[in-house]
Amino acid sequence: MAKWFDWLKERALVALSLGEKEILELEIKEHLQGKRFSVMATAERYYNNETDIVNKKQDVNWKSNAKIKMGLFRKIVDQKIGYLLSKEPTVMYGGDDERDQNIKEALDKVFDEQMVKELKSVGREAVIKGIAYGIPYYDESGVLRLYKVPSQQIIPFYSDERRSIVDAFLRVYPQVVYTLSGKQTEMHVEYWDANGIVYYKLDKNTNHLVANPAYNGVQPHFRYTDETGKISEYNWERVPLVVFKYNEQEQSLLEQVKSIIDNLEIQSSVNADLLADIPKFIYVLKEYGGENLEEFLRNLNKYKMIKVRGEGGVDKLQADINTTAVESELSRGRKMLYEAGRAIDTQDENLGNASGQALKWRYIDLDLDANDFENELQASIRLLMWFVGNYIKNTTGQDIDLEKFRYIFNRDTITNESEAIQDAQNSVGILDARTIREQHPWYTPEVEARLEEENKQNAEKQDDYNFNSHGHDHPPEEDKESKEKE
Repeated sequence: MAKWFDWLKERALVALSLGEKEILELEIKEHLQGKRFSVMATAERYYNNETDIVNKKQDVNWKSNAKIKMGLFRKIVDQKIGYLLSKEPTVMYGGDDERDQNIKEALDKVFDEQMVKELKSVGREAVIKGIAYGIPYYDESGVLRLYKVPSQQIIPFYSDERRSIVDAFLRVYPQVVYTLSGKQTEMHVEYWDANGIVYYKLDKNTNHLVANPAYNGVQPHFRYTDETGKISEYNWERVPLVVFKYNEQEQSLLEQVKSIIDNLEIQSSVNADLLADIPKFIYVLKEYGGENLEEFLRNLNKYKMIKVRGEGGVDKLQADINTTAVESELSRGRKMLYEAGRAIDTQDENLGNASGQALKWRYIDLDLDANDFENELQASIRLLMWFVGNYIKNTTGQDIDLEKFRYIFNRDTITNESEAIQDAQNSVGILDARTIREQHPWYTPEVEARLEEENKQNAEKQDDYNFNSHGHDHPPEEDKESKEKE
């Protein structure tokens, strides 16, 4: 019996007649029908620019019914991810001794381009849905990887009130199966704990869990095939699930901005309807000689003339369309959106001319949000490091000291380059050259290698100059010896 279920029983939070399986069935039912699942599904839909504006209707058939999608939620999410997670992080470990350097090399292999990409993916999932989940696993090459599971598929079970220790979890997901009558969708369920994985199906008629016939009993967390082809089964000592939170409340960013996005899109769409339905000109006909208005418009467009009777004629009124109020409302809504979303409006015409200090003030809200998010990510990476440490222990025999480990996020901040370069120049003699270079807006880690190569080339040129500066093809020592012999 799992610790989480024991924890419930100890506190008399579950009826004695209910077993673990019945609790799982109740949790699945509540999860699939609950607000949390609905919010996650909506957030994913909004990130894909499938907003509620598609439900907009028009009460009169002949009127326009524009449905303008602005993609604002995706823009804000990607801005936060780009700011905190786009630049390559810095992984540090210990000092310069051989043992620490060997572990550092092993860590660099784990936190390679693929792992950084996976961490960026779970980070985006966390911002969109409030929480994200990653399952550590070994790929075909035996390298530790992280698999991002869609957040709405996971139901975690904690063994403490602080919700810090995951003791088990359910993964509930639709699965397409092929039958004699065609394709069908079944609801598959996986129950993970420290003992392994149990596979179920959710009966659509009774909503009860039934054993998946494709699997016999409890399955291991992973299997390993050695060079001889022998297959070995292994379980992690911990439940292999790493939780990544956007904030302490596990709240999606969409909950802060959805109403504003909906208002902006409806205002833009209604304004587009007005512009489309109001004609530029209104014609006033006097004693028109034709039979119908369609004929009038056809003759006007084709022949540039019409026929009238007697004293008849055509007057033209120009429609006066005032969009100032709508534009003002859209501008106000846009400011509210970036205020509530703690982001930066890159379309702000004053942004490009802002000084370095002004840019720092513009970044305050984004920085504060990034600070909170980074704190949550650091806690998650600490949990991930338990699996990384076991992987390195199994592959190299080295034990990791987590106190020596540092994972540094490098933020992608917009700067006033001219001011930054001037500040770097003014810091000469105050700071060391490496520190000054690192603050330069054009600096990348590759600069150090290129500088080292340039210094090497310059040293070689200097040696050649010193060698030939005496005007001889032989070293000055040889020249001195020749003179002494003479």
